Amino acid sequence: MAEAETISTAMKRQLASFPGARWTYAGMIALAFAAIVVAAVQSYRSIDSELTEAVLSKNAALAELATVTLSEKLDRLVDIGVSLAARVRFRQLISEGKWVEASHILAGVRTDFPFVDRIGLNDFEGTVRAVVPHVPEVIGRNFADRDWYKGVSREWKPYVSNVYRRASAPLLNVFAVVVPIRSEEGKVLGALLLQIRLDTLFEWTRDVDIGHEGYLYIVDQTGRVAYHPRLPLQGDFVELSAVPAVRLALEGRKGVEVAAAPGASEESVRAYEPVRKYGWAVVAEQPAVAAFETKNLLLRRLLLAYSLTGLFCVAAVYLVSRIVIQYRRTKELQESEQRYRYLFESNPVPMWIVDASTQEFLVVNDEAVEALGYTRAEFLAMTSFDLRAPEDRAMHEKAVRNLDPLVRVRRQAKLLRKDGVAREMEITAHPFVFEGRQARLVLVNDITDRLRAEDEIRKLNTELERRVMERTSQLEASNKELESFSYSVSHDLRSPLRAIDGFCRILTEDCGDKLDDEGRRLLGVVRDNSRKMGQLIDDLLEFSRLGRKPLSAAVIHTKRLVEEVLGEIQAGSERRPRFTLGALPPAYGDAVLIKQAWVNLLDNAIKFSGKHEQPVIEVSGHENGAENVYCVKDNGAGFDMRYYDKLFGVFQRLHRTEEFKGTGVGLAIVQRVVARHGGRVWAKAEVGKGASFYFSLPKENQDGQV
Repeated sequence: MAEAETISTAMKRQLASFPGARWTYAGMIALAFAAIVVAAVQSYRSIDSELTEAVLSKNAALAELATVTLSEKLDRLVDIGVSLAARVRFRQLISEGKWVEASHILAGVRTDFPFVDRIGLNDFEGTVRAVVPHVPEVIGRNFADRDWYKGVSREWKPYVSNVYRRASAPLLNVFAVVVPIRSEEGKVLGALLLQIRLDTLFEWTRDVDIGHEGYLYIVDQTGRVAYHPRLPLQGDFVELSAVPAVRLALEGRKGVEVAAAPGASEESVRAYEPVRKYGWAVVAEQPAVAAFETKNLLLRRLLLAYSLTGLFCVAAVYLVSRIVIQYRRTKELQESEQRYRYLFESNPVPMWIVDASTQEFLVVNDEAVEALGYTRAEFLAMTSFDLRAPEDRAMHEKAVRNLDPLVRVRRQAKLLRKDGVAREMEITAHPFVFEGRQARLVLVNDITDRLRAEDEIRKLNTELERRVMERTSQLEASNKELESFSYSVSHDLRSPLRAIDGFCRILTEDCGDKLDDEGRRLLGVVRDNSRKMGQLIDDLLEFSRLGRKPLSAAVIHTKRLVEEVLGEIQAGSERRPRFTLGALPPAYGDAVLIKQAWVNLLDNAIKFSGKHEQPVIEVSGHENGAENVYCVKDNGAGFDMRYYDKLFGVFQRLHRTEEFKGTGVGLAIVQRVVARHGGRVWAKAEVGKGASFYFSLPKENQDGQV
């Protein structure tokens, strides 16, 4: 049966292999496709990087161009101021203290340079001496605390000030170009101040094409806005020093960044450039969405082109793969057919294929011919009904009619050989398509001999059970006889012993004065031996009952049990040794029997250490894998390990009775108790140096049994 099932599985695997065959070219196609995808991704990333770099470079170039333009305009303002301050007549009037007359020379400057809003003449200490146009309220005021005066007086060189609000109406935000006024000998006489309105000088920045929604703005040395197309230039100052791009430009660095301004949610592209000569800065800013709009459009078109190319490649690969798969499938089908015929014909299990509806034999192998005795031609002229015994045909026809054609079937049936002999067969039928017809592949395994062997085994088991019952009855009878014997020993033998002891006691009490010392000693010996004989009988009865007493297993609190035993033993002991009680893991077993084992071991330890000056007994335990190990150690007489094999036998004593009392049954009882619990007992000792007795108990099993 197992062989038939193995061959059946192998044939099914072979016959079903061709639909899901794996092609070696699939890996090559996947590898080529992966290479194309990787190349496309790298190309896409490279183009993305180049377009991004182009946008950033464009903004950086615009910022640089604006910076150069601004620097040139500030240079021109400085040149104008220097030119005005260098006029000969102008300097002569200033040298003579004729400040107002000198200012008249500058009256036409505002007409020639409309971006110059006011012109101020200040003496060496920063006091205003004349203003064009004339503003009486500032004449005589000292502005030495202003940035423009501090800047020009630092080295008495031309200076471009930061943005500030002027002191007289109208109160406008301006900046100043200040140049020193010197005499012909080079002595500083004062300062010429050209006051520039913010909203007139920087209109040229509107013509710089930053791109959609882009703009330029200019800040002074402190980060105050000198010009910004989207911010008011008059009124309160706007300071942008917190913007990273502005801060970096004021530090003298240039570059491009893509980031959101403090408090803003949308990112912008900012190209920043310092006006190094004057400490100002120019920033070209454009929303990132607008800056990268063209780039993103190009990338989307590129991605669309890649997608169309990829779809075309996938379609081409699919078409080629379908052609190749069809070719390979045809080839695999032919090879599979050949393998099938080889497996079918050479299979050592009888096999045939029948039509699922008519049950006609379509193909049979040589093993089927040999197993049932029909020729191949006879098989092909028959149906599966012809192989059934007459009484089984109706049931077989009903089963065939009700059978799902796609379900695998396994059943046992009798098939008729050609010679008329019926054989028990195990039949396994698999759904199968054969030459376009719905069919079943049938494997047959002759189990007649196996069934006979199983029947013989059942008979043997029945006989064995009968014999076991007989032996059990005999054992129960033997146990009853043993119990009767124990009863006889406990009563019939005890009565004479009690009589002997009683008569000796009476004789001692009534006639003790008539006996000499030797007579009284002999009566004492008789009484002692009768008591020893009684104790020996009790121990033998206890030892015999241990093998028959059923166990009542439960969890035992070992330390509490040992303390209880020690209390009972020490209550009747004259000399109490020193006990050391260590950690004791809980046990699992019959508490009464385990207590008896502890009593015997502790009693022995007390007895054999009694002659030591300071007897010490140590009780300890530990876990050891699947068992718990316990130890009782004393510092008493010990024993010779050469006689270890006699230690746990009945009546086996390693010391003379005169030295230590006992019957020689105590350790045998311990060994019997521990063995019944599935444990073991062992000991280590040295003469005169004490002994250590160990025993182990298995931990509780899953089923709660010992």
